Amino acid sequence: MRSRKVISFISIVLITWIVAFSILLATEEEDIRASGARIKIIAGNAVNIYAAGARVTVEGKAKQDIWAAGALVDIDAETNGDLYAAGSRVNVKGKVTGKARVAGAELKIDAEIGKALNAAGATIEISESAKLADNSSLAGALIEFRGSAEDNLNLYGDEVVFSGHAFGSVNFEGRKVHLTENARVEGNLTIRSSEKADISPSATIAGELIQTNILDSMKEDKGVFAGHGFALIISASVFILGLILVIFERGFVEQGISMLRSQPFSSLLWGLVVFFGIPIFVVVAMVTIVGIPIGVAALLTMPFLLLLGYTVAALGVSDWLLNRSGKFKETGQRLLLLAAGVAMFAILRLVPFLGSFLIFLTVLFGLGAAVVTIGSRLRGRSVEATA
Repeated sequence: MRSRKVISFISIVLITWIVAFSILLATEEEDIRASGARIKIIAGNAVNIYAAGARVTVEGKAKQDIWAAGALVDIDAETNGDLYAAGSRVNVKGKVTGKARVAGAELKIDAEIGKALNAAGATIEISESAKLADNSSLAGALIEFRGSAEDNLNLYGDEVVFSGHAFGSVNFEGRKVHLTENARVEGNLTIRSSEKADISPSATIAGELIQTNILDSMKEDKGVFAGHGFALIISASVFILGLILVIFERGFVEQGISMLRSQPFSSLLWGLVVFFGIPIFVVVAMVTIVGIPIGVAALLTMPFLLLLGYTVAALGVSDWLLNRSGKFKETGQRLLLLAAGVAMFAILRLVPFLGSFLIFLTVLFGLGAAVVTIGSRLRGRSVEATA
């Protein structure tokens, strides 16, 4: 349920950036940037494609990367670079020469991915014609895999249904794991599940089959790697949200970083106020019938605010550690710093207890900075850095 809520709020924040109706047809050799309620891009010779809206459609070819975000995202394109997509419902067709990062409530992958695919969603469907490269990882509530994959395929879900073809080793982790009669695994198969795996007698497993109870294995790991499926969802969500903010709300990003660097204690104070204040407000509001919808609405904002705080914290910490001079960074450099911040938090999470506590504390800093920045932008002024 937690992962489903997080992903749903990603799509909500995307919709808030919709400002107008727009359809774009492009054939020139240049970057394409478009945002609006309804976006359609037909690219003949674009370098990079950036699109955000309620409904986003991308077709054609791109020489480098495709970045798309919206409530409904349909991609049927060929790119020589990477693909980054997020939305409530995301469909991906075509061919991606590089890696693909996809997050949303409902994901359907029907494409050839040249490098690793990392996907996080409530439901993930990998079609029969989909082809994935080595080291692909999927995390979701329900994963249905009917395509093919190279070595080291990792599936993390509440329920995993596998009827595809894996040319190497496979790792499954979830509450329920099903291998149908069409399942083919040419390497070793490792299953960690809380219920006994359902493996059809007709399924083909060429290598060694290893089955363990996920609860027992989590005890053996002493909590260090426990719950990394959900951690993958969070990391992917933070990166994609940060990606969208850097491209479409650069002013917010720079103000948030400035707030963290110049006023850290004020950021922490506001983070504490929001974190503890919203639940108190919800309880008070829901005392009356009239206040119930207001309380529910306020409560539903909490997961998104925490995700936004996590994202601002990742941006701010990486900037503080790797950009000590505070110089302005171009979009590509800022995205590299974002990736570094997400990676640092992922590594920190592996430290028992202390790691989770430090991340929580840092998220409070980011939450406060985000709230102050939103308030200042609504009032039409910037956060001024102090020496």
